[in-house]
Amino acid sequence: MQFEQLSRNLALHRGVNPLYNAIKASFWGQIGKKMYKSTATLGDIYHLALPLDTQLLVGSDLLQRPVSWACSLRPSPPAFPKLDGSELALVDIEDLRRLDPKVRLDRVVRSLKVAGIAGMAVLGGVSSAAVSAAQEAQIALFALPETVSLTQVERAIIRLIVDRSGYIAQRSSELQRELNRAALDGGGLSQIVQQLYLFVQQPVVFVGEEGRVSVLAGFDKVTHEQQLALLDALPNPMVLRSWMATQAPGTLSQAVGVLALAEIGSAGLYRESVVSAVCVGEAVRGYCLLLRRSAAGQELSAVEEVAALQGASAAALEWAKQNAVGIAEERMRATFLDELLAAEIADEQAWVQRGTSLGYNLVRPHVALLVETSHVAGWPSLLLRFQQQRGVHAPYARREEGTLIFWPVDDPKSGRSLKGVAHELVQRIIAHNPHARALVGIGRPGVGPANWRQSQMQARESLRLGKEWETSPVTYFGDLGLYQLLSGLGNSAEAARFYRKTLGRLIAYDDSRNAELVQTLDAFLQPTATSARPPRACTFIAIP
Repeated sequence: MQFEQLSRNLALHRGVNPLYNAIKASFWGQIGKKMYKSTATLGDIYHLALPLDTQLLVGSDLLQRPVSWACSLRPSPPAFPKLDGSELALVDIEDLRRLDPKVRLDRVVRSLKVAGIAGMAVLGGVSSAAVSAAQEAQIALFALPETVSLTQVERAIIRLIVDRSGYIAQRSSELQRELNRAALDGGGLSQIVQQLYLFVQQPVVFVGEEGRVSVLAGFDKVTHEQQLALLDALPNPMVLRSWMATQAPGTLSQAVGVLALAEIGSAGLYRESVVSAVCVGEAVRGYCLLLRRSAAGQELSAVEEVAALQGASAAALEWAKQNAVGIAEERMRATFLDELLAAEIADEQAWVQRGTSLGYNLVRPHVALLVETSHVAGWPSLLLRFQQQRGVHAPYARREEGTLIFWPVDDPKSGRSLKGVAHELVQRIIAHNPHARALVGIGRPGVGPANWRQSQMQARESLRLGKEWETSPVTYFGDLGLYQLLSGLGNSAEAARFYRKTLGRLIAYDDSRNAELVQTLDAFLQPTATSARPPRACTFIAIP
C-alpha cells in the first residue's frame, strides 16, 4: 500500500466508526470551555496513565497540552478512527508493518501533524528520523515499554480523560500507600524521595524547617556545579515562612504553592519550585520541593499537586517516626543524668560504662551549662542541632530552672573555653527567634561523675548572678571572683548567724517602719563610692 493511501486511511477524513465517534462526541458534548482547566493534559497522562518505564523522547515543554482522547492505530484500514485534534495517537510498530510494510514512522508523524494531534506513544523501536519529525511537528513523542498491552494503555488513558478526578484520586491513594510503605519499612527519606521522583519525573528536594537540604533525587541529568547552583537557588527559610503565613489557618497541611527560584543558578534549568509543608501535628518540620522548568505564571498540574502533598505526607510520617525514637532516647538520656546527679557515686566505672552505652565519654572532664530560654520555638531541637554540628555528645536534661547540659572538655581545670561556645549558642537562638531571650551559666569542670553535682551548683549560681547583673548573657563561675567564695557559704550555719547578727535588725526595722535602710546601705557600698567616708547627705539612725 502506498503512503498516499495510508494518509487517507489515517482517518483524516470523517464519518468512520460511528460508535467510536458517538462515545467521543457524547463525552465532549458535556464539557464546556469553562471546564478546560480540568481536562487531562499530556503531563497527566505521562505520569498517571502511561506505564512506569515510558520514556519521553520529545515534548518536555508540551506536557501542559490538553488531550481530548486516545486512539490506537489499527492494522487494517482505516488506520485511525475520526481525528478531531488534540488526540494522543498510540502506534504499535508491528501493526504499522501489517498495515503497510513500506511506511516509516517519521512519515506517520508528519501525516498526523495535519490532524493536530497532541502527541504519539509508540510501542516498538523509535527511529531517530521519527524523533526529528516529532520535533519539527511539535508533537510529543513517548516510547512505551516493550512488555505492555497497547489496548490496556488506551483504556487507562480514556478512563483518565473521562473520569479525571476519580482517576487522580486513585493514583494519589496508590502513591500514598507506596510512600508510606517505604517509610514504615525503614527506607527513610532517601527511599521516599526516590519513589517520588519516579512518579513525578521532576527533581525532588526535602529541606528541614531551617532550610537545610535533607535528601534529594532527580539531579543525575545535571552537572555537579549545576546541582550546587540549583540548591543555592532554592527558596530560603524566610521565603518559605512568608509563604506559610499566607495560608488560611488549619489548611497548611493541604496547601501547595509555587515559589520562584533565585535567578542565579537556575537560568536555563529550572525556574520555579512547587512547595508543600511537612506538618507533624501542629509543627512544621520541613518542606517538599519539586523543581519545574515552567514559565512564571503557569498553573500547577494535577501530578505536581498530588506528588507534593503525598511526598510531604510521607515525610511527615517519617519525621514523626524519627521523633518518636528521639523522644524515647531523650527520656533515657534525661533519666540517666537525673539518676547520676541524685545518686551517691560509689562505683564510677559502672556509670562510665552506662554512659558509654548512650554515646557519652564520661572519662573526659565535663562542664555544667545551665541554659534558661524564653520564646524559643523548637527548643531543645535547636540545642541538639547545635551539638550535632559541633560533633559533641553531651548529656542534658530539662529542669524547672532551665536546660542542664554537661559539655565534655579537655582541660580539667577550667571551663573558660566554653564561654565562646555559649555565646555562639545564644547568638544562634536569637537569630532563629529574634524575640527570644537566653542566658547561660557555666560551672567549673567536673572530673569524673562524682564531681558533676558541684559543677551543676556552680552553673546554677553563675546563672543566678548573671540574671541579677544583666551584663552578659553568659556567666562563667571562674569569673565571679570573691563571689565564688560567698556562693559556697549559702548553706553554712555560721554564715546564717553572721547574716542575722549584721543585717537582721536592719531588715526588721525596714519591715516595721516601711523604711529603706537596706537599699541605702546597698547604694553606699556600691563600687562607685570614691571615699571611705560617708556622704554628707547620709543620716545615721540609731536602731534600738
